[in-house]
Amino acid sequence: MTSFTVPNRFCGPPDSGNGGYTCGMVARELAADGTRAVECTLRTPVPLNVELRVERTEKGAVLKHGDQLVIEAVPAKIDVTPPAPISFAAAQTAMASSAALDPRHPFPTCFVCGPKRGAHDGLRIFPAPIPGELFAAAWIPDHEFGNGEHYLRPEFLWAAMDCPTGFASGFPTAGKLVTGRLAVQQLHPIRTGVECVLMSWPLGVEGRKYFSAACLYQENQPCAVGRATWIKVEG
Repeated sequence: MTSFTVPNRFCGPPDSGNGGYTCGMVARELAADGTRAVECTLRTPVPLNVELRVERTEKGAVLKHGDQLVIEAVPAKIDVTPPAPISFAAAQTAMASSAALDPRHPFPTCFVCGPKRGAHDGLRIFPAPIPGELFAAAWIPDHEFGNGEHYLRPEFLWAAMDCPTGFASGFPTAGKLVTGRLAVQQLHPIRTGVECVLMSWPLGVEGRKYFSAACLYQENQPCAVGRATWIKVEG
């Protein structure tokens, strides 16, 4: 059993932890290097600044706050077909039209997509629509988020894969959506300080559930894939 806390810096909504970051911390228990596909289901908002315990189970692992179940994690298989990436420059240009920059963003201090987070504080990933029902964002991982060999740590990869799937699901124009389930697999090591392009796309809607997928590219190579279920809570 291991434990950790989610500090305020790594929030999604202002009063709870970013789902991708926290799921990535749990997934490390099942795949320390991130190369094994893991699926995490969030059962309750992630509390900030309190001890959270990771416990192994027969099926995978769980994250608990006291007796409360926060996240369940199990090995998974991610069957998605990533699109061809656009260039980093094209993704940068597209981000100017991102809904993340709209003053009505419900979570403007989100660690990943919050426009009120400064450079070297949040990730500042602002997915924007591009032709083909796709979304794209440009990102250069800060060295702070890497290991001693300057490769991106799994929890920050998961964070980076989280919000792009949300925008592909319709956040925030479809209403207030939150991460319900996220699965990620790293295919190749991702270097910090090197340009990345994140692509995401919708997979369908069932009632309040919105399904989507994402791929992270570095030097035009798919380095990570993910799929997600977002839950509509308002709007």
